[in-house]
Amino acid sequence: MRNFCRHLRTPTLVRRIMIAQMLLLTLLWCLFLTYILWENLRSPPMLTGSNTYETILTLVDRMDDRPQDLTAVLEKFSTALREGYGGGEDPKLSISLIVRKNKEIIYSSDGAPVGVTNTLYGKIQSIQSEGRTWTSRTLKSGNSDAEVTLVTPAGGWNFFIYLNSRGYYILPLLVCIPFLLFPAWLSIRIAMRPWNKVVNEISLRTSEDLSPLKEVPKHMELRQMVDATNLFLARVRESSERERVFIADAAHELRTPLAAMRINVEALQSYVSSNNQQELLAGIIRSNSRAARLVNQLLLMMHSEVRIDTVMEPVPLTTLIQERMAALEPLAAERRIELEFYSDDEIWITGVRERLMSLIDNLIENAVKYSPEGGRVEVDLRSLDKSTQLRVSDAGPGIPFELRERVFDRFFRDPNQMQSGSGLGLAIVKAVAQQHNSNVCLSTSAEGGLMATVDFPNHPSA
Repeated sequence: MRNFCRHLRTPTLVRRIMIAQMLLLTLLWCLFLTYILWENLRSPPMLTGSNTYETILTLVDRMDDRPQDLTAVLEKFSTALREGYGGGEDPKLSISLIVRKNKEIIYSSDGAPVGVTNTLYGKIQSIQSEGRTWTSRTLKSGNSDAEVTLVTPAGGWNFFIYLNSRGYYILPLLVCIPFLLFPAWLSIRIAMRPWNKVVNEISLRTSEDLSPLKEVPKHMELRQMVDATNLFLARVRESSERERVFIADAAHELRTPLAAMRINVEALQSYVSSNNQQELLAGIIRSNSRAARLVNQLLLMMHSEVRIDTVMEPVPLTTLIQERMAALEPLAAERRIELEFYSDDEIWITGVRERLMSLIDNLIENAVKYSPEGGRVEVDLRSLDKSTQLRVSDAGPGIPFELRERVFDRFFRDPNQMQSGSGLGLAIVKAVAQQHNSNVCLSTSAEGGLMATVDFPNHPSA
C-alpha cells in the first residue's frame, strides 16, 4: 500500500498527458455548453416556440364565458411552465405568464412584471421593470383581442441560474470522464511504446558500454532525442578512450626506465661497502618495486576496463586457479602464508582467460598481503545451481562495513591501513567481474578477516 501511494505521488509523463487531455476535454465541453446556454438565454426556446401561445389563446377563446374556470386553468398552466423552466416558484428566476384581453390583464403569474407591455407582437424584446431586466414575447389571437405574454429573467447573472436549471448538460461530462480515463491511459501507453524501447535499451546497458543506441525510432521527436544521446555517448567515448590511451602509454613508457633503474641500483650495490649506503640503495629498490607494481596495475586496469571485444570461451576455472596459486606460492612463502584450495571437480565458466587471471591474482595477492605472517589463505570454488562461486578468505584485519563499496574505487584505500598498495587491485577485480556479468562482494571471513566472493553465472556452453 505504501509503495502504491509512493507510486501515485511520483510524477509520470503518462499521468501528465492524461490530465492534460481531461482538462482539454473539460474546457471544450464547457465552451460548447456556454455557447448553447448563452444562445438559449438570449432566445429562450419556450419564448420562440408557438405551441404554448396557441394553447393558451385557445383556452382563453373557448372559456371566455367561464372566467373562474379560466383563471384556475391558467394558474395550473403557469405552474407547469415554471416547473419546466427550472427556476422554481421564485418569479425573479423563473418564467411568468401574462394574459390580456381588450388590453386588460385577466391573469398574471405571481410576481410577473405587469407594468411594461410589448410593443411588437411576435418579437423578442428586452424590457425593464422595477430595476430588473426581462426578456418577453407577446402573441395576439387571430380570433379575438386576447394577448399572451411570456416573460423570462435576463441579465448576465441569470446565466448561472439557467446553467443550474440545465444540469443535465453537465451530467454527461461527469459520467464520461471516468470511462475515458482507461482508453486515454491505454492510448498513451501504446503511443509511448517506441519511447519505452529506447528506455529499456539504455537501462540494460552496463556502465562501460558507450556504443550508440541500436534502437532507431522513426518518430521525429524521439529520433532527435536518440541522435542527441548518441552524439553525447560518442563524445564521452572519445574522451574516455583518450584518457585510457594516455594512461596506458604513460605506464608502458615508465616500465623500461624503472627496469633500467633497478638493474643499475642492484649493480651499484656490489660496489658499495658502507651499510648506510646499502640501506639507501635498498630503499631505492623498494621504491622502484612499488612504482613498477603501480605501473603494472595501471596497465592491468586499463586492459580490464576495455570493452570486451574478444570471444568469450569456456575456461577451466579450477585448473586456472591452481596454476595461479602455484605462481603466487613464492610470494606466500616469503610471509609464511599457507595457501589452501578447495574444489570438488573441474569447473568450467565462460570468460576471457587473461582477465580471469588478473582477477584471481589480485584477490589472492591481497589476501596474502594483508594476512598476518604464518596465517592461512583459503580459496574455495564451488558450483551452485545458477552460478559458480569463488571465495577467497584471509585472517587479516578486514575492511570496515562502510568502506566495502568504496574500496572498489580506483586509488581508494582504507585510511587506517598501514600496508603499502596502489589501491587498484579491487578496482581491477570489479572491472573483470562486470565484464563477465558477475557480482563481487566483500564480507567477513570465519577467521575475522576479509572474504571476497565472486559469483560467475553458469553458461550452457561452459
